[in-house]
Amino acid sequence: MEASSQPKLVPETTERPRPPERDTVIKAVEAIEKGPSALLAYMEICAKCGTCAEQCPVYYGAPDKALNPAARSDLIRSIYKRQKTLGGKLLGSLAGAHDYAEGEITEWVQRFYECTGCRRCATFCPFGIDNSVITRKGRAIIHSLGLTPQRLLDVTRISLETGNTDGCGVEGFKDAIAFLEEEIEEECGVPVRIPLDMEGADYMYVPPSGDVLVNPEATMAVAKIFHKLGISWTMSSRCFDGANYGLFTGDDAAMKAENKNYYEEGKRLGVKNFLCGECGHAFRVFKFMMEKGKWWGELPFKVNNVLPFTAKLVEEGRITLDKSRNPEPVTYHDPCNFGRSCNIVDEPRTILKAACEDYREMTPSGTENWCCGGGGGLAAMDDIREFRMTVSGKKKMEQVRDTGAAFVATACANCKRQITQLMEHYDMDVRVGGVHDLVYTSIVM
Repeated sequence: MEASSQPKLVPETTERPRPPERDTVIKAVEAIEKGPSALLAYMEICAKCGTCAEQCPVYYGAPDKALNPAARSDLIRSIYKRQKTLGGKLLGSLAGAHDYAEGEITEWVQRFYECTGCRRCATFCPFGIDNSVITRKGRAIIHSLGLTPQRLLDVTRISLETGNTDGCGVEGFKDAIAFLEEEIEEECGVPVRIPLDMEGADYMYVPPSGDVLVNPEATMAVAKIFHKLGISWTMSSRCFDGANYGLFTGDDAAMKAENKNYYEEGKRLGVKNFLCGECGHAFRVFKFMMEKGKWWGELPFKVNNVLPFTAKLVEEGRITLDKSRNPEPVTYHDPCNFGRSCNIVDEPRTILKAACEDYREMTPSGTENWCCGGGGGLAAMDDIREFRMTVSGKKKMEQVRDTGAAFVATACANCKRQITQLMEHYDMDVRVGGVHDLVYTSIVM
């Protein structure tokens, strides 16, 4: 697919007046000079060697010059060189610099929302350049001009208004939890409770909302685990969806507002540990931005993730998994945020090898795994589904096919959606679910 035939992402209308375009772009690009230091370095050191293009799932699916990660980053880098470097001011295009032209932002929206933000480029770049950082800067500028794709604006708004990306109210959530409790008891004959809004619990569990409302097996597995352990835990009826689309759109204010709600809720309930579910970008924001960045000082609770939590229980023999209950061949897709951004690689494999008889590895895998094609918020954008199926997701389809697996386990709601749609698009008889879905079926009660 050539770049010119790809869906256009620029919204036809905006909900707020647009500020002056050129002034906004120039000021935002010039501000790179003040940091962060990594972004500033990325403006200077790209050698145009082509390594990033060879490792990019988008360029793999459509090797068009415009889809080369270095070329995409140059939309910002070349303006920075023109404004802030002596060579760029004197030599212009000879130094890889150019002036920003009014209306150019239209191309920015297209290009920066063709990047999945997977960070695979940074893994292989000889200089460690992370083009996703530049992508997020570009998206932040796009957002400041009111041009963020409407679907992502809607998801962010719904989440800020209701506390979850599905727009589910408190009573609807409570009804869903009651249904899950009934399902567990009917399946295993044991009354397993999912406590809500309990103060002083050891753990507050926060999955993506899809793991409650759409594919709840992972949450049901966590309920079984806590039942077996006899440890106090709770979910919040007001804050039960860790997804944070501000990370994808470059809207820092929205990103922090989302997390402030969870900080306040954890503090209100007085929980000791904050247990993120199968959502890599949520854990990345909670652990490596909110906690590490001390957005609100020292947290009154520790931030953990359910994958290393369960893996440790398996290793210590505190829970028993009967792998004969999952006989079909299973493979694991590493979500980019878990694998490359949070270094959670071995833990899901520890769980899966204990939970299923026939585990098969993708090649490559771990921190070198290929993106599903729906990262960076793209999985939520149905208007570019064709692009996700035939371009950004092409390599992932091939990886799954080559394993011969009948079930793809992954730990990300966006990955689940993207890979499910890939299997449908390519007419592949492969089911998709969470890592804890297999725990749910295999745990010995």
